[in-house]
Amino acid sequence: MNIIKNLPLAITGLILAILSLGKIFTDYSSIFFIIGSIIIFLVLLKLVFHFDIFINELNTLITLSTFGTFSMALMLFSTYLKPLLMPLSQSIAFGIWILGIIIHLSIILIFTKKYVIDKFDMESVFATWWIVYIGITMASITAPAYDLQQYGFIFFGIGFILMIPTLILVSYRYLKFTAIEDKNKPFICIYTALFSILLVGYVNALNIDVNFLSVIYLLACIFYIFAIYQAIKLIIIDKLRFMPSFSAFTFPFVISAIATGEAYKFFGLCILNYLFYIQAIIALVLVIFILCKYLKFLIEAN
Repeated sequence: MNIIKNLPLAITGLILAILSLGKIFTDYSSIFFIIGSIIIFLVLLKLVFHFDIFINELNTLITLSTFGTFSMALMLFSTYLKPLLMPLSQSIAFGIWILGIIIHLSIILIFTKKYVIDKFDMESVFATWWIVYIGITMASITAPAYDLQQYGFIFFGIGFILMIPTLILVSYRYLKFTAIEDKNKPFICIYTALFSILLVGYVNALNIDVNFLSVIYLLACIFYIFAIYQAIKLIIIDKLRFMPSFSAFTFPFVISAIATGEAYKFFGLCILNYLFYIQAIIALVLVIFILCKYLKFLIEAN
């Protein structure tokens, strides 16, 4: 059972990316659902059989901040589960969705208390902070599955408000303190997820303002270009060796593709449709690439 013991909790970012791909390649959504479910099961096995190791990992800033992808994945996972269950059992899916929200809100509170109020260090600020504070937007993305758009709008509002100070804080950190360990370098690609996830959450809200949507998407595109450059630099040019933080190369690019798809639905511009397909293929390639890297890593660690 060494694979379970050595399973990095950062793999939850890959789970989120895999489940999100099912929302792009809908004809193959069952495949992504199965793969994502298997990895979720492995994470839960680690929680049960290696509880001390699990908790010790969460006691680090990076692991706790990236673990927000697990609660986000649970919210998304519930939307897959809902249509598969009998009507009377759909409350199970809703319960998992609520659980995901509770876990994420708990992460926000614990992280804020531990790393913002009690022990703040500017050099410990990474783009992973957005997983903590902006990741709650996943609740607004998945809320329509339960006809709770009005509550989804609240979660979007929380994410948007928290985006403003964290964008300033994270950007200042990367500009001021440029020396970053290799294991933390991939996290800079989370930049592309920032406005993309907000956009997807916004279009699932009750009212849409075209000007506001345009500004969010423009910023999402700028950050996407920046993140693509960083990914190419780190993977191809710098040839960074595989680390669990490579999960940062997955979901941010998947949600960017989804954001472009939503923008196309709203604006109807053909160029956005072409861009959507390009981004979708890039996201798929990256997720498959990182999944293979994880499999090799776990087999060698066994």
